[in-house]
Amino acid sequence: MKIEIKPYKVENINSVIDFNIRLKSGGTQLSFLESNIPNWLPKFDDMKIFQESFLALENDSIVRGAYMLKQQEFSFKGDVVSIASYHQPISEGIVNKKYNSIGTRLIMDGLNRQPLLFALGMGGYDEQITKVLEAMRWDIFSIPFYFKIVNVQHFLRNLTYFRNTKLKRLLLDLIYVTGLGLVSHKFVQFFFKGARNNNKNVSYVDVKQFSSWANDLWDRCKNKYDMIAVRDMSTLNILYPSNSNRFIRLLIKEDDNVIGWAVVLNTKMVNHKQFGNMRLGSIVDCLSLQEHAQTVVISITEYLENNGVDLIVSNQSNDCWCSALKKTGFIKGPSNFILATSKKLSRLMHTTKINIGNIHFNRGDGDGPINL
Repeated sequence: MKIEIKPYKVENINSVIDFNIRLKSGGTQLSFLESNIPNWLPKFDDMKIFQESFLALENDSIVRGAYMLKQQEFSFKGDVVSIASYHQPISEGIVNKKYNSIGTRLIMDGLNRQPLLFALGMGGYDEQITKVLEAMRWDIFSIPFYFKIVNVQHFLRNLTYFRNTKLKRLLLDLIYVTGLGLVSHKFVQFFFKGARNNNKNVSYVDVKQFSSWANDLWDRCKNKYDMIAVRDMSTLNILYPSNSNRFIRLLIKEDDNVIGWAVVLNTKMVNHKQFGNMRLGSIVDCLSLQEHAQTVVISITEYLENNGVDLIVSNQSNDCWCSALKKTGFIKGPSNFILATSKKLSRLMHTTKINIGNIHFNRGDGDGPINL
């Protein structure tokens, strides 16, 4: 069995389609992109942030596995370095044990192309990809998850994740019918009633794109975080393009000074495996100086609450942003959003004395908010 891993070319599309058919017939719903040009962050000209796809080919024709690399610049205490995220790996080994080794070979190929590699998301510590990376001595971190209930009745009726047994469904329905959940929620709201924008000089507005103010804010922030993806104007407009109505870009000001921005989603879920049919507010990405983090979180929360969401969720790695969420009434929950760093990237983080509590990762990093 001769397996070589090569860039995904247009002539491989039919083989990828056949690969996906075999995966489906084997009982999995996983599939790989049936185009050699990624639908998110394709590579053009001299772009510094882009995606590339690679295929594990048997006899140069039959696809047995695939993965994507997202190349992106990161600031390490102000020094900019190009690193990459490894994501959407898929191997025929999940349906045919003959190809069990493909998964590890895909990771090794990614490391050969970019030793400064990380993976983000992955679905938790119990997922196979997480276990493989841990066995390869990558460093593994959990990115904290926070949520805030806005409409408690809708929350209780749609919390699919916790309605997986008859007993749990009965308990949640009892809380719903008796109004106990509503009373508890009112108490929490009262306890955090001070976490509001009482400063009349703070304002926020939905903008169509990022402008020069984003560069100014980036210049003020980049040295304040130990490790953070470059978030200048050009990068942000590639990640969250103005022709996409899905992303809501909030600009937050105090008086006439820009103090932060956020990218959020307001999504009507339909039979979602965790959120049922709730209207979900998601904090995808954000940036400010740490001292303004709570003001930014409060502004985001008010915007989403005023626009009808039932629940707001966020994954944030930075201690200041986690603290801001807690002070604004968010509750910390179990996280399945995992960060894994390769040995060479971990070594770079060690030599530059990166404080894990002062790195800045959220849903906007890695493969983005694909599940929200």
